[in-house]
Amino acid sequence: ITVFFVFPLLWLYVKTNKNNIVFNSFFDKPGRLSWGLIVLATIMGMIFSVGISQIQFYILAHTLPNFLVTMLEDGNVINTSNVYMTIFTFISACVLAPIMEEVIFRGFFLQRMAHKWGIKKAVIISSIIFGLGHFDVIGAFMFGVVMCLLYIKTKNIWTNIAVHALNNLIATSMQFFGGEESGTISITELQAQSNLWIGIGLTVVGLLWLIPYVWKQWRTVKEVGVPPVRFINEQKVVNSSQENEVYSQVIVTDRLMAVELPDEAVNKLRLEENDYVTVAVEEDKIVIKKAHNR
Repeated sequence: ITVFFVFPLLWLYVKTNKNNIVFNSFFDKPGRLSWGLIVLATIMGMIFSVGISQIQFYILAHTLPNFLVTMLEDGNVINTSNVYMTIFTFISACVLAPIMEEVIFRGFFLQRMAHKWGIKKAVIISSIIFGLGHFDVIGAFMFGVVMCLLYIKTKNIWTNIAVHALNNLIATSMQFFGGEESGTISITELQAQSNLWIGIGLTVVGLLWLIPYVWKQWRTVKEVGVPPVRFINEQKVVNSSQENEVYSQVIVTDRLMAVELPDEAVNKLRLEENDYVTVAVEEDKIVIKKAHNR
């Protein structure tokens, strides 16, 4: 548990502090969770992933059957002989892993890569790295892309964690309840169990939702940008600016509205009675300058 969960999160904590980022800002919750989107993304992602896995299973069963047999016999089945190990497996897969992977890949990596190379490259590269860490590389890569776009759309890492946790819960439950059989695996039996057309069918069904969703989000991802994070020195800057604030009174007459300028601003602009100023809005700031041509 230290190697797979504690160490990565500790590493992330050190890296975020080094980059002046508040670690807790990854867990900011700007709005309610969209459970409809969470369930839909989980179901369609699972259908696609199972379809791709079936295709890969078929290919390996007919090209590298001995490798597939060895891989299956090495322990893809959950050990249910120890109740504590079973509980720990479920907690690790359905709670700890989703939190760790989403915060690291969709939180920190996506932020840093977007800053260096742009958001679209960040989505692709972070998803490739995520995919290479799983046996089902193609399915995991697609899952990574959807998770990146989901995080950018909702700006809520808890949405990603919910999808990831639900996905792992379904996969782990299937493995748990389907893992009672033991014994030697026959290559002939393995090839008979593989079905290419079922895999293709499930993949197509999954793509019917995945392609439109990814295309729609991909077109606007550059404008939307990555979710903002809070910086360690940000609070100090805010407090400092608040200390230097000067409040001005607003006076309303029959013809106009006047704002009283502080003496510092009047002296800085060298304003005198009957002078004119220009007022411009630049992003979230009001810029006042002395008009010289009036």
